[in-house]
Amino acid sequence: MRFVNHIFAAALLTLGLSGTAPAAKAFAAIPPQSAAVTGQSAPAFRLKTLDGKELTSAQLSGRPYIVNFFASWCPPCRQELPGMVELQKKYANQGFTFVGIAFRDRPATLPDFLWEMGVEYPVGLTTPELEDAFGKFQPGGKIRAIPLTFVVGRDGKLLNVISGGLTKEDFESLILKAVATKASH
Repeated sequence: MRFVNHIFAAALLTLGLSGTAPAAKAFAAIPPQSAAVTGQSAPAFRLKTLDGKELTSAQLSGRPYIVNFFASWCPPCRQELPGMVELQKKYANQGFTFVGIAFRDRPATLPDFLWEMGVEYPVGLTTPELEDAFGKFQPGGKIRAIPLTFVVGRDGKLLNVISGGLTKEDFESLILKAVATKASH
């Protein structure tokens, strides 16, 4: 049965990437939704990255960052990644970083996928603790859809929480907003 599920998932992914799957088109066409969370403290988190390091929200204190829940099997997530990779390089010298959290993805294939996409920012697999910490900013207190983006200013406050796919231009606008914030002392 697992084999059948894998084949079915691969077929859906192939159709979604080719643009022939109506469900993929419908999902990708859903406009981003922004939650009213401005000014609330960003979730404290601890993430084990795929390269075995630990990244915590405390280590990011004073830095602007975006936490992006994504998956390699998610067509809108795949569409976002090239722009994110480019913007990471562009704004890293201003202290900015993306933090990727792979949502219910396959640990065995994720590193190869990220390498193919050119992702150089920290990425880890989701955990129940991460889903609880970030899910509290979603309707019903749970992460139900990806991509899901959390924008955090230098002061550790949430600037935006956006559910749905974003363009490179959308991300750049959010990064500029985050980079312009002042760190709290």
